[in-house]
Amino acid sequence: MSIPNWNTFLSQTKRSQAWRARGRPAPEATQGDGVNLQQIRAFCALVENDMNVSRTALALYTSQSAVSKQIAQLEERLGTALLIRSKSRILALTEVGDQVLRCMRTMIAATEDISNIVADQQLKAQGRLAIATTHTHARYALQDIVPEFCRRNPSVALCLIQATPLEIADLVATGKVDIGLSTVPPVLPPSLAAIPCYELNHVLVSKRGHPVLKDKRLTLERIARYPLITYSEQHAIGRHITQAFDAAGLAPKIAVQGTDVEIMKHYAASGVGLAIIPVIAFSQSADRGLQAQSVDHLFPISIVHVLARRGAYWPRHLYDFLGKLAPDLTPGALEEALIG
Repeated sequence: MSIPNWNTFLSQTKRSQAWRARGRPAPEATQGDGVNLQQIRAFCALVENDMNVSRTALALYTSQSAVSKQIAQLEERLGTALLIRSKSRILALTEVGDQVLRCMRTMIAATEDISNIVADQQLKAQGRLAIATTHTHARYALQDIVPEFCRRNPSVALCLIQATPLEIADLVATGKVDIGLSTVPPVLPPSLAAIPCYELNHVLVSKRGHPVLKDKRLTLERIARYPLITYSEQHAIGRHITQAFDAAGLAPKIAVQGTDVEIMKHYAASGVGLAIIPVIAFSQSADRGLQAQSVDHLFPISIVHVLARRGAYWPRHLYDFLGKLAPDLTPGALEEALIG
C-alpha cells in the first residue's frame, strides 16, 4: 500500500476543509495507486456514524454513493475486506478493519499536528485546544485556569469535553482531543503517555448532624454501617474504595454509584447516604447542608494525570495551559514523558 507524502496529505486536508466550510461536497480525489485522504476520512466517518452511510454522507457534505465508492476503492486498493456486510447492510468491522481504523485515525490526527507546527513557526497562537476531562476537574480544578487561558489566547478555540476516564483515553488515542485530564483508567492504550499532574485528597460528606461524624477519626467499620454514595470503578477513587473495604472484609451497601460530584453531594445532603468526594469539590459556604471529614487515612490519594498521544506535537498554547495547571510540568518534563 502506498500512502501520500505529508505535503500531499496536508494539502488534501485543507482543500477538503475549505469545501466543507462552504457547505459543499469536496470534489472527488485524484485517482492513483495509493490510498488517499478522502478514502481514509470516509472510512473513519462511517465508523463514527455507526456504519450508517446516510449519516456519514451528511457529516462529510457529500452523497451516499460517494461514500460507498470511497469505501469500495479503499478495500480494493488494500486488497482486503474492512467491513462485515449482510446484503445491503454494514454490520461491523473485520479484524483487519479494526486495526486499519486505529492507524487511519492516527493519520488524521497527525494533520492537526502539522497545522500546529506551521502556526507555531509563524508565532501564531491560534487553532483549537480540545481537552477531555471529568465533571469534577472541569468544574473545580479548571474553574480559574480556563477563563485566564481564554483571555491570554483569544484566537484559540478551547473545547472542553466531559467524559469518563475510559472514554477520555479513547478520545485522546483517536486524536479527537489533544489531551485528557483524569485519573488513569483501568486500561490505558499503549499509544498514550500518562503524565502525573496533581493530587486529589478526599473527604466523606454527609447530611448535617449525621451520627457518623460524631467520631473524631473515621474507620471503615463505622462508614460501612451506612449506605454509601461513590464513584464508579472507572474512577481511581471508586476502585480504591472497593479495594479498601474488600481488604477489611467489609461489604458496604452502595446506594448510588455515579460520576457527577454535584449529584453525589445532592443525594448526601438529602440523607440518601454518605458520599466520598474530592476535597476541591466541597465548600463550607456553598454546601451548607453538608458536613465533611477527611478520609485520607483510609483511602489512597488519587493522582490526576495528563493523557497524551506519544510523539504528538504540542503547540505553545498547550504548554501554557498545563503550566498554569501544574507549574512543575515544564516543557522539558512534558517532552521527556511524551518521548518515553
